[in-house]
Amino acid sequence: MHGFYHWHGGLLYTVKELFARPEETLHSHISGKRIEYFNPFTYLVLISLAGGFFYWSGVPDHLNANFPVSGETLRVTGKYFSYRLLLTFTTYAIMGSIIYKSYKCNLAEHLIINTFLISQCLVLVIVWMLVSIIIKPWNQGFEILFISAFCTFILYQIVVFFRLFNTGKILIRWIKAFTTVIMGLGLVLSMMNFQVKIVHL
Repeated sequence: MHGFYHWHGGLLYTVKELFARPEETLHSHISGKRIEYFNPFTYLVLISLAGGFFYWSGVPDHLNANFPVSGETLRVTGKYFSYRLLLTFTTYAIMGSIIYKSYKCNLAEHLIINTFLISQCLVLVIVWMLVSIIIKPWNQGFEILFISAFCTFILYQIVVFFRLFNTGKILIRWIKAFTTVIMGLGLVLSMMNFQVKIVHL
């Protein structure tokens, strides 16, 4: 429990640092200064458990009613949630290792980076779900929340990559960060849709 709530070395501390100083947190962990932070895979597991509130929030029901394809994708991938997470941070890690190959980061380090990154994005999703549960928005309000959450999810990832790999021209850094996130997300969504089709065969 101390490791869970301790503000200077536990779960809450890791959440705070990944929002406030993501580049320093990730650089520190990769360089071996890990005592203050949660293990990335333990962190992912704990955040994923909290993400179980997703189904209680009513989001899948709303998506099934308004976006049948998206709702079905969420239903199937939710059933195989651990595989989806593995697919997500692995795909991002491979994409990052290709686009940032000039940096001295191996695939294992990219896996650590993206495990933390995806976990932190799940924190954003949980916050969005809690807002949905509390205010119970009408359809249009739900769409606004959905789009806002998605944009926040994408923007956070782009900013982290931009700040983490911080050498070179600023414009090139933004382009690389944007490309990594969009291509990584695109591959994940494509593979998720493929998974849905396989399940229905």
